[in-house]
Amino acid sequence: MSLSACMQAQGLAATLRNGLQALGPNSARVTMTPGSQAVHSVDLDDALRQQYPRAPRWDYGVQWRRGQSHQIAWVEVHPATSGEVAAFLRKLGWLRAWLQQAAAQCEVLPASFHWVATDAGVHIDSARRRRLNAAGIRMPRGRLEL
Repeated sequence: MSLSACMQAQGLAATLRNGLQALGPNSARVTMTPGSQAVHSVDLDDALRQQYPRAPRWDYGVQWRRGQSHQIAWVEVHPATSGEVAAFLRKLGWLRAWLQQAAAQCEVLPASFHWVATDAGVHIDSARRRRLNAAGIRMPRGRLEL
């Protein structure tokens, strides 16, 4: 099922945008490789702010395709320092729990999780790099290429 259908099942259809529009100014941090196309996006943080006001909400979801293959990239734009790794992992845990709950209402496409660094660059020590690796997360980058 698409990101669109999933968000509709969650009562969030009005939050969907075409392409990368939901990322607003952060859309410049995501580039599409030749042959890939951003289909829909959602500002999940904003969409779920009232429902989960104190939760460590994730930033964005992007459905994209290459040929006939569709995927969802879950994108968090966040300062990439050693001191922020724990906060990022809390957000990742929250997102995975939310997706598991949402899966009861809709089947979600294959997904990947990405940390996009803010303009301050990436400054993460080796111990915290190992924590990210153990969680299945690549090191943050200034740009995400799908």
